[in-house]
Amino acid sequence: MKKSLIALAVLAASGAAMAQSSVTVYGRLDASVGSGKVGNITNGVGPASNTQLFNSSLTSSRLGFRGTEDLGGGLKAIFAIETSVGVDSPVASSLGDRAAFVGLSGGFGTIKLGRHDTSFDDIRDLMVSSNLWDSTNFASTETIVGTTGFAGVGNLADYGDRASNQIRYESPTFGGFSAGVSYAFDEVAAPTKQDRTAFNLRYKAGNLDVGYGYQENKDNTALASNIEYNTLAAAYNFGAFRVSGGWNQAKNKGATPTKADTYTVGVNVPVDALDFSVGYSTSKAKRPAGTFEKGDAFSAGVTYSLSKRTRLYALLTNGDIENAAGVKTRQRDIYAVGVAHTF
Repeated sequence: MKKSLIALAVLAASGAAMAQSSVTVYGRLDASVGSGKVGNITNGVGPASNTQLFNSSLTSSRLGFRGTEDLGGGLKAIFAIETSVGVDSPVASSLGDRAAFVGLSGGFGTIKLGRHDTSFDDIRDLMVSSNLWDSTNFASTETIVGTTGFAGVGNLADYGDRASNQIRYESPTFGGFSAGVSYAFDEVAAPTKQDRTAFNLRYKAGNLDVGYGYQENKDNTALASNIEYNTLAAAYNFGAFRVSGGWNQAKNKGATPTKADTYTVGVNVPVDALDFSVGYSTSKAKRPAGTFEKGDAFSAGVTYSLSKRTRLYALLTNGDIENAAGVKTRQRDIYAVGVAHTF
């Protein structure tokens, strides 16, 4: 009888501990068939059309694990490991290449240590939150795009939405206001300097969401990569439709200073199982001698929800970049139809 009571007590304690912890396996898989004309225009001749199977057109394919443990007194331990997945042509990936962090969360806010999004990335995401897709293939911005073989207006490097060796703090919300700051160590010996610093300020009230973000990527070994980024973004949910937009600036402080500004707007309209989205952006890049590149892009798409987790979609993006003389130098025309599943 005594042994039975002890066994029951152990099981009860184990059950209580398990109830205080949780681990979730999640992911997204996205594949589509389409065609693209992406690249330089030389003597009026643009890139050839390329029909292919795309990965991550609507959303980025991934596999992840996240969890929490209740430590008592409102304090929680948190962790996440998230890895990229190539649906079209899978290759070996580095475990946690998208995110790998451990941290603490409580009344003081949240602290994360490891690889994860920078504080600036939250505001950049807000700027295009009304678009149906988060993949750079179909992003309606021409200042900086991640499409392979295509340099955006100004030829500036992207800010990098994630950073390794990073510590990030996210504040609690006070009357709708919140803030965040992140710092990524360069972990190289002096005098080399290659760290990343970012912060954001945000206000949410009802259907309104407004924020400002700043990031500096220091690199004293390659001044072309020593860049500052600023973003002002806002989004509003009108019920029948949602709108987002903002301003983004990338500024290179090297030997030939370059500054590129983008203004973008997106609208999302749900109609039963359908979801329609359009986006437009216009960009201009300047150097001390004046404007040397400009461009704009338009994106449109529709999704059809087969269930809460599975969507069919059709997307297109059209964008061109011109030099100071008004001659088109690069183009990005892509369309695709596909399926995305979230689990």
